[in-house]
This record gives sequence, structure tokens and C-alpha cells, in this order.
Amino acid sequence: MAEIKSTIDLIMERTKNLSASPEELEAYQRREREKHIRGLIQRLLDDNLTLDDVKEELAKESKNGPAKDVTAVLKEALTGHVDPETDNERLFRIVCELVGTPEDRLHETLRACQAELFARQTALMDRQRQELESKGIAGSAVVPNAEADPQGTALRDEIRAACAKRVFAAINS
Repeated sequence: MAEIKSTIDLIMERTKNLSASPEELEAYQRREREKHIRGLIQRLLDDNLTLDDVKEELAKESKNGPAKDVTAVLKEALTGHVDPETDNERLFRIVCELVGTPEDRLHETLRACQAELFARQTALMDRQRQELESKGIAGSAVVPNAEADPQGTALRDEIRAACAKRVFAAINS
């Protein structure tokens, strides 16, 4: 009677002579390093790690690969958490500590982002108010809801992405 093979056995037979190229291995290692660094930053922001723990882990990562790659991923991971609508003080202290960027430069960039966000939200609310007035809805109690408007959500996401880019540029300068 013929032997019945499991799917795993079939896969193992077909792939036993396959190996990854050096470029594929390097790309895999780079992706794993990026995931590790992003995880470290997230755990630091969640108060599951201390700043000293993160510094130790980053030093280990620098030994495993190019230090400039570690720094670039670190900067990108940190700027991904910038939000012009929340308090970024702790994040900026971490950036200052890990990357060395002066906090005043970061605050200045954030203020510019917040001013742009406020101006664009105000313009959106004015447009919403005009739309309501054109439908016959007006008065002092009418307050447009930018949160419910899909354009408001898109605007917020757009500003957040632009702010992250500006902060990234401020960190790199």
C-alpha cells in the first residue's frame, strides 16, 4: 500500500535543496531589524521598557548591522508617533535623548504643524457652516462637526503625515 504523505512532508521534500540568495538574506535581516527597533520604540512609549534598556538594545543592533541603518529606522519609528493634536513632550524628550535633536527645533516644527492643522480645520468648519446655511440651517447653536465629515478625517490624516515628514526633516537637519 502506498504511503500517505502529509502536506508538510511534501513541502519539505520539494524545498530541501532551496536556499536564499545573499541579497534575500540581507533583506530579511534588515526587515527583522526594523521590526525589532519599531517594537522597542513602541514598548518604550507604552512604558514597558526604560530608555536605558532601549539604548542597550540599540547598541546591540548597531553591532549586528550598519549603525546608520539603525539610526535611520529609529528616526523613522519615532516620527511615526508624532501627532499634532496630542501632547508630544515625552516623545520629544525621547527623540532628544536617543537621536540628539534639540527639543526647541522639534517644538517649533510641531507649532507650525498645529497652526496649519488649526487653519485647515477652521476652513473646513466654515465650509460646513456655509453648506448648512445653504440648506436653511443657521443660528448660534449650529456647530459644524468636522469629526463626522470624511474630509475632516482625511484632512487630519494628511496633516499628521505631513507633520511626521516635517519632524523627520527637523531631526535630520
